[in-house]
Amino acid sequence: MKRRALLLSIITLLLLSPSVWAAGDNSTSHIRAYDSGSLIQSDGSLWLWGYNQSVPTRVEGKPDVVKTFSNIINEGDLVFTLQDHSAWYVPRNNIAESVKFVPLEGLQNLAAVSNLNDHVLALSSEGSISSAERLDNGNISSPFQTLSGIDEVANIDSYYEERPDDEERWIFLKKDGSVWKNTKALQGFEPISSLKDITSIAKNIALKKDGTVWTWPKEFDKNATPSETLSVSQIQALSDIKTIKANRYSNLAIDQQGRLWFWGATVTGYSDNTTYHNENTPVLLTGVKDVKDAFFAERSILALTTAGNVYVASLDGEKLPSNAPFTLLAKSIQSIKAGPRHVIMQKTDGTLWGWGVNKHAQLGIGDYEFLYSSPVPVQKPILVRLNGSPVSLSNGVITRNGQAFIPLRSVFDKLGAEIAYDFNSKIAKMNQSKTEDHPVSLEVNFKTSQTKVNDKAVKFTNPPFMVNGIGYLPLRLLSETLGAKVDWIQKEDTIEITTK
Repeated sequence: MKRRALLLSIITLLLLSPSVWAAGDNSTSHIRAYDSGSLIQSDGSLWLWGYNQSVPTRVEGKPDVVKTFSNIINEGDLVFTLQDHSAWYVPRNNIAESVKFVPLEGLQNLAAVSNLNDHVLALSSEGSISSAERLDNGNISSPFQTLSGIDEVANIDSYYEERPDDEERWIFLKKDGSVWKNTKALQGFEPISSLKDITSIAKNIALKKDGTVWTWPKEFDKNATPSETLSVSQIQALSDIKTIKANRYSNLAIDQQGRLWFWGATVTGYSDNTTYHNENTPVLLTGVKDVKDAFFAERSILALTTAGNVYVASLDGEKLPSNAPFTLLAKSIQSIKAGPRHVIMQKTDGTLWGWGVNKHAQLGIGDYEFLYSSPVPVQKPILVRLNGSPVSLSNGVITRNGQAFIPLRSVFDKLGAEIAYDFNSKIAKMNQSKTEDHPVSLEVNFKTSQTKVNDKAVKFTNPPFMVNGIGYLPLRLLSETLGAKVDWIQKEDTIEITTK
């Protein structure tokens, strides 16, 4: 009887009135922190999206999350820390529906993570460095081992030195403003004597306390004799700089006047025909002013101004001229987190918005459209509670046309119901085989949207749909005959189900 009551309560949820679900009401945000593929709610819960989670989906069993580090190993991967100072790894480049957690043994008080080729390096808040190897499948081996010969580190970065045999190069910014590098592999460390009073590093560039920017080569003649000495030089065109940014091919700098500078590579062609066009002299970009922060994503530069406006300029072409056009992309933005091919932006009202490539659901909007050239809202994280306890969903609640939808299998599977799905007919059937009282059944045809509850047809204003092979059912008109209380707690973004 108890299990049947639970099933009835879930069907009640599926029949909840659409007027209750105001998807556009985002006036209250419970987001404490966010990254390019995750967010932490004020209660310490972690929500992920990307790959098989097309919208923010609550992670069960890992409460009290303190910090996240995204895109550590592969795009979408995540490392996070808990209040007990432990660190965990979430590989996100797999096709499994469930989220996998890997404990990172040997790590405590994690402050930063970086990876390159065969190694992953972790920085602790105390300034020590630990190392682990990457496995053949791209995951992280464990436990991490503390490296000797390097300590009191404030930040780390890495890049490839292009030699006859590409070599990993690790750069360490110490708390005293000195910069250190690794010798062959990670067998030793030594200071770069010409770099002092450094406040920031990014790949092969460094920002000094006096606002000057310094660099050293990362490309070498294939016939040159390998040398461990880095020849550091000042970038004369740059002065009074407050921020530096870099990716593998290009660099940005923001000066104290809020002006944006660019140097490095623009790009033409695609796939095997991609060509990079390098410009080593910084160019002052006059198409944007009062820049607060800047980012690279998907062949583009995004600039966030002090007024909260975001502008975008393309890196497509053989050269980026000083007067390259910047187009207004979004307003009222307070911060941005960037992935390799997309960004997540937080507005002043706390809501999250995505832009860029969405091939693997990086934008958390609830679909897999390849690209969004205009910002789209990341779906609001919605918690489902049953008799006071959170319901574990393999995929989060999706809101469309002002109405909420819930994944079918996540709910009924956990209640012990028999679920069958015919891939040819696209018909899903759920049956509770208990003989007491009356059996509970649900049938959904995802081709025609025809839905039956206990063999009775139910019509929906917004029909069921599938996303990445996962069936979603709408929440609509409450059926009093099913006898469960369902409430929408708007201030908590929570669906509360209570059975009698």
